[in-house]
Parts: sequence; structure tokens; C-alpha cells
Amino acid sequence: MQLTGFNSDKFKASIDTMQHLFQIFARQVPEGAIEPLNLGHFGQYGVVEFSTRYFTSRRDDPHGEALPFDRYTDPKGILAKMSNPKYFHGEDNKVLYYALQDNIEEGPSR
Repeated sequence: MQLTGFNSDKFKASIDTMQHLFQIFARQVPEGAIEPLNLGHFGQYGVVEFSTRYFTSRRDDPHGEALPFDRYTDPKGILAKMSNPKYFHGEDNKVLYYALQDNIEEGPSR
């Protein structure tokens, strides 16, 4: 998907902010662990390109097993309804959630 603001000042500011945040995040994770920020052009207009990590193309993984979405990722079943013969939600698409928990007995948070 491509998103453009047709060279509006607010869109340009948003692009600058995304680039800045991406640089911050990229320094916090091992090299290669974050997907690159995809910026491009549609004609004369700057665009941000997005892709999904919820689905895999059958062309890329013709024998992959489709997995159900967990209730935290798809609480209303919207993503599940989007699965079709061309795209499936598989092992590579699973979303993992992490939470910080305090344990007073064992010391500092982990």
C-alpha cells in the first residue's frame, strides 16, 4: 500500500518524523532485525510504502500451514475474514506480545 500527502507540509513533516523515529528504533535492535522504512514516489509526490506482516502469499510459501489468529491480534475476527486461497496467516506471521512485570520478591523489573 502506498500513502501520499500530495506534497502537503503536514505530510512532509510526518515523513521527517517517521525517518527520525526509524533511526531511533534501528539503533535499539540488532542490525537487520528491523524492516527498512520504505519511502518512494508516485509521480512527483512522495509516498510511504506499507506492507502487511499478518499474511503470507501462497506464491512465497505454497505448502505453509494456515494458523488461526489469537484473540489479542484479531479480537473481532476481521483479519480472519480476510484470509483467502492466495494469502494465509502462518507461523511467520504470528504476533508476539511482551509485558513488563514487577516481581517485588525477586528484585528489579525484567
